[in-house]
Amino acid sequence: MRAPAGPATAPVPAYNPWLAILQLVMVGTLWGATFSIAKLAITQGVPPLGYGFWQSTGSGLVLLAILALRRERLPLSRRHLLFYLMTGGLGIALANVNFYITIQFVPAGVMAVVITTAPIMTFVLALLFGLEAWRWQRVAGLLLGLAGVLMLVLPSATAGDDLSFWIILGFITPLAYSINSILTARLRPAGGSALSYACGMMLCAGLLQGPVMLAAGQAWAPGWPPGLPELAIALQVAISASAYVVFFHLVRVAGPVYFSQVGYVVTLTGLCWGFLLFDERLEATVYLATLVIFAGLALVNATAARRRAA
Repeated sequence: MRAPAGPATAPVPAYNPWLAILQLVMVGTLWGATFSIAKLAITQGVPPLGYGFWQSTGSGLVLLAILALRRERLPLSRRHLLFYLMTGGLGIALANVNFYITIQFVPAGVMAVVITTAPIMTFVLALLFGLEAWRWQRVAGLLLGLAGVLMLVLPSATAGDDLSFWIILGFITPLAYSINSILTARLRPAGGSALSYACGMMLCAGLLQGPVMLAAGQAWAPGWPPGLPELAIALQVAISASAYVVFFHLVRVAGPVYFSQVGYVVTLTGLCWGFLLFDERLEATVYLATLVIFAGLALVNATAARRRAA
């Protein structure tokens, strides 16, 4: 298929701060559920890398079907293909494979702290690339969000273990998320939509993860009739397909630093999903952390709204 001709620079959709908050919370809530869904599938015998492969491939195929129903073509120019490979390789394949490797050696609480450094990394990279100006209010909002997450995960983090190598390796995952967000904002080609970008990214991520899955001996195929693992993967596919469409939209209208805060919401809602699905009890600090996290969101969103108005 040939990409339809588009303008050199497509108009940026109108920025609505309240809609942006709603979309950020929606994506964070959906992604927060994926930890429990993945735990459910893996404990039922689905290997981690096989799970990641079907998440990406299934989501890409679902989005491709939606494109066909909408009579919208998937742009396949050289620039678009490179963009799909970049976002699928960095934001999905590299980040997920590294996470699955390190989580075997690093306690979940420590890895949660590592992953929530993504907003800070994104902000620093955005400054270096000239996508953001230094604003104390935005920095304060990001630090507030990080403080709220630390209130949640630090009490459960294991201290005193010699995990320095694996912890350092774990930072590749949030760094991949951050670089992917920045490059998405700078290199997104014209002539496509959030739906088509998400489709191309997920399909390329599946192609890249397939050989890794086979080399690691973690191939897995859904069975029939579908059981709990198949239902978990189907739910994961639906979540990923919808959430990444919102990802491309929000990075465009609100910027990569704003979207990077989704990690805070993911951590908070992930704990809530754990309580609902696995009866994991929440401490009173969760409610205080909620206030701190959303105070940070409000600070960053207010800055973004003024920037858009200007």
